[in-house]
Amino acid sequence: MHSTRLFSTILIAAILSSGALGLLSCAKEGEETAAGGKEIGWLTTFEEAMNRARQKNLPVMIDFYTDWCSWCKQLDRTTYVDPAVTKKAEKFVSLKIDADDQRTLTVKYRVGAFPTVLFINPEGVEIHRVVGFRPPADFLKEMDAALNAFHK
Repeated sequence: MHSTRLFSTILIAAILSSGALGLLSCAKEGEETAAGGKEIGWLTTFEEAMNRARQKNLPVMIDFYTDWCSWCKQLDRTTYVDPAVTKKAEKFVSLKIDADDQRTLTVKYRVGAFPTVLFINPEGVEIHRVVGFRPPADFLKEMDAALNAFHK
């Protein structure tokens, strides 16, 4: 009886931890979310993002985050997996920057609070900024504001 309970506990822990790891990992381009939508195809190098932005004439959405920021993790868990947000993200080149590792970029763009989502044009000029967590509906409005600024 004891070994059955132990096995059940281990099995439940394994299932829960595999699900939690999936929520915490960065999205890969083209993968589907649990809701059936596409995940955001985050890039991790500034140079690659800027090259792609220039090639496709798209604005860049930069998520400046830190590992210790709980609101950054909340953005990953709720906002960035929302189907409407992931769909709208296709109109941007998406870049995730660990602010602790990429201090040069963090200083260059004067990022001092986390999360900060910075929208820039293909030349690297800021067009819109969001500081702090936003739920999906509010974040969509911010994305629209960035797109409007880009197209003006």
